[in-house]
Amino acid sequence: MAIRMSSIQFMYNYKKSLNKTYAAQQKLFEQADGSSIHRGSDDPIGYTHLMRYQFTQNENTQYTANVDTAVSWMKNSDNLVQEMTDHIKNFERKTNQAANTYLSESDAKAIAQEMNALVDQIMSSCNYQLGDRFLFAGQKDLTQPFTMSSDKVDRGLAKNLDAKQAEFFKDSSGDINVSLYQMLTLENSAGDTFYLDTHTGYIYSEDFMTDGYKDVIASGYNSINEVNPADYAAGDVRISETTAVRRIEAVDSDTITAIAEGTADSDTVTENLAIALNRIATSKDSDTYIEQIASDMGVSESTVEAAVAAYSDYEYDFFKVSDYFTNQGIITAMGKGGLEVTMDGSTTSLSFTTIKQNVVTYSGDDNHISMVKLNGATDTASDIVNMTGMDMFGTDIFDDSYSGNERSGSAMLNNLLTVYEKVDAVDAHWLSSDGITLADVAHSTLVISETSMGARLQLYTSVKDMLDNQSTVITEDITNISSTDVAELATKLMEMTTIYNLSLSLGGRVLPQSLADYL
Repeated sequence: MAIRMSSIQFMYNYKKSLNKTYAAQQKLFEQADGSSIHRGSDDPIGYTHLMRYQFTQNENTQYTANVDTAVSWMKNSDNLVQEMTDHIKNFERKTNQAANTYLSESDAKAIAQEMNALVDQIMSSCNYQLGDRFLFAGQKDLTQPFTMSSDKVDRGLAKNLDAKQAEFFKDSSGDINVSLYQMLTLENSAGDTFYLDTHTGYIYSEDFMTDGYKDVIASGYNSINEVNPADYAAGDVRISETTAVRRIEAVDSDTITAIAEGTADSDTVTENLAIALNRIATSKDSDTYIEQIASDMGVSESTVEAAVAAYSDYEYDFFKVSDYFTNQGIITAMGKGGLEVTMDGSTTSLSFTTIKQNVVTYSGDDNHISMVKLNGATDTASDIVNMTGMDMFGTDIFDDSYSGNERSGSAMLNNLLTVYEKVDAVDAHWLSSDGITLADVAHSTLVISETSMGARLQLYTSVKDMLDNQSTVITEDITNISSTDVAELATKLMEMTTIYNLSLSLGGRVLPQSLADYL
């Protein structure tokens, strides 16, 4: 049976085929941009891979931008910190020069002016701006971080412990060249100097701080903690009765007899022995200990009693702060101008020793700016790109938790100003014992921060190289999955164009004239 196709059906099939040919031709034209995939229907599997590669590429571009910004920020910071390190190193050399006791007053003051100029240069670098952002202000980078007071104010004077003092009083084996171990300087109405340990609340005399503690070390104690000072009330020695007995028994019977008879010379009765005799005198079990000492030494109890009595009122080189005073109350007490302490059963007023100097205030914060350089877990330690005042200038006794203050961000700058004032005052003794330590630690603190910044900069630079390599790999993946074979595309395009043109020509011959004209 023959099937007759109407002209309408014939024209429909022709248009459909012609449009299909035209669509194929246009699809080939799209690939002329070099990509064979423009939509999911072109290659569903390939399109899925392409989307993943493009997402990775966008992510890589963002990380690269972060790293470029971070490297720029850190290079500027590193250069500035290097300049400041050089200035502080120069300041340190001049401090050592000024500590020379043979320096004339005019020479010392000339050095002081040079040191003052160095501090001004450091201040200028601290307030450097990159665009409108301050490099060293933490996250408050639109606020100028460092300002110096126009007038000189009274600032407390700290005692900086040397290595042996730090080990004994702070029980620390740390490097004093990178850490400050300090006490607050006090004085009484007679001008005697004392030192307050804000961590323990104990006060020590200048004599004990200078020489007395060495006798304690010589008697077998490595630190003040070993003699357990917290066990005794104000005025009591920092040793137990048992330790006192051991110290007394360590001398010979002739020494005890000489002490009892009052014929012992000052070299024979060491401070440690005097403290031990007094400890027994004030002990509630003194009778028992005297009997034990007499028996062990082979002398009469009356001899030991006389020796102990000879030092019953011995004055100690260190004593405890009165009970009302606490570590957290230091700032309140300082506001009153000093402290009241109990020593030998009586109340003594001690005032804080101060020095007039300019003071630098830090207005930034301690928050770091993080620029993520890689996907995955956030690395808060290595993603930091900035340095704050706390990073560069550390802390001292005036801004730690024991003084009731938060970290100031300008500790070492203020310490440098203290050194400058002491140089200007030609105080070579203080400079040799304290000033050199302050300058050394200020330099070391900044060097440590500079080293940390350099390590992070090196890490970001390495990541930049890795991201560049990764970008090349991602581009190759995208090319492999979606690129067009140009030669093959040209051949197919010519072929499809020919077919389309032939279809138009054929249609013009077989279709009714009116429809052909329309087409």
